Amino acid sequence: MSDLPSRVQSKVMALLDAEQQASTAMHMTQSAIREAQYAHDVNPRGEKAFALAREVARLQALQPDNQARHRALADLNAKIRRYLDMLPAHVALDDAKPIKPKLGAGETHLKVVARMRGEILALIGERSRVERASPTTEEIKAQAARFVQSLAEHATPRLIIEHDRFDMQFGRGVISEKDPTPLQVLAWIDPTIVLNRLRAMIEARDKPANAMTAADRKTRLGEIKDELFELERIEQAHIEAALAEGTVIEQRPNVDIRALLGLVVIKDMVAA
Repeated sequence: MSDLPSRVQSKVMALLDAEQQASTAMHMTQSAIREAQYAHDVNPRGEKAFALAREVARLQALQPDNQARHRALADLNAKIRRYLDMLPAHVALDDAKPIKPKLGAGETHLKVVARMRGEILALIGERSRVERASPTTEEIKAQAARFVQSLAEHATPRLIIEHDRFDMQFGRGVISEKDPTPLQVLAWIDPTIVLNRLRAMIEARDKPANAMTAADRKTRLGEIKDELFELERIEQAHIEAALAEGTVIEQRPNVDIRALLGLVVIKDMVAA
C-alpha cells in the first residue's frame, strides 16, 4: 500500500473506509432490529408495541440495501486487491492526470454518470459485435489458399531412385497416422482444382452481415478500448465530484481498476 502513488492510495483508503462504514451500518441496523423485536416481544400489546412493530418493519426494509451496499464494496475492494497484487514487480505506478468534470446546462453529476454509463454499455455492445465479426470473403479465400498449400506440403512424397528402380512413396511406406490423407495427396497432385472447388464453396455461402478485415477489426478494438477507458475516467471524475457534494453514486461492478483509482501503470520502468 505504501508503494502506491499518493492520490491512488487515498482512493484505496476511501473505498476501504466506505466498506467499513457500510458494514457498521448493516450491523447497527441488525442490532436495532433485535432490540426493537425484543422490546416488542416483552410487551406485545398497546400503542408502544404497535410503534415497535412499525420500527422493526422499517429497519427490516432498510437492511437489504445495507447488505447489498456492503457486499458490493467488499467485492470491489477484493477486486482492487487482486489487481494490485497481480501487477508485475517491474512496473512503475503513477497518479493519472485528474479530469475536471464539466456539467452542461441543467445537468447534475448523477445525470452525467447515467449518460456515461449508457455510452459505456453501447461501446461494450459494439466491442462484442466486432469481436464476433467474420472475416471478409477475400480473407477467407486467402485462408483457403494457405490451407491448400499446407495440405500439399504435408503430402509431398519422396522419390526412390536406384539403378533398377524408380518409385514414389507417400508417408513411410507403411500404414501410419503420419501418412498423408487423400485430400493432402490430391492437393499435392493438383492444388488448383482443390483451391477452385474451395473458392466455389466460399462464394456459395451466405454472406455474413457482420464482416471485417483482420486489420479493421484489430484497429476498431483498439479504438474501443481507448474510448471505454476515457469514458470510465470521466465517469469517475463525476462520481468523485458528486461525493464531494454529498451524493453517493455506486460504482459499477466491472469498472476498470485503473480508471477507478486514477492509476497509471508504466510497464517499462526504464522508460519511466
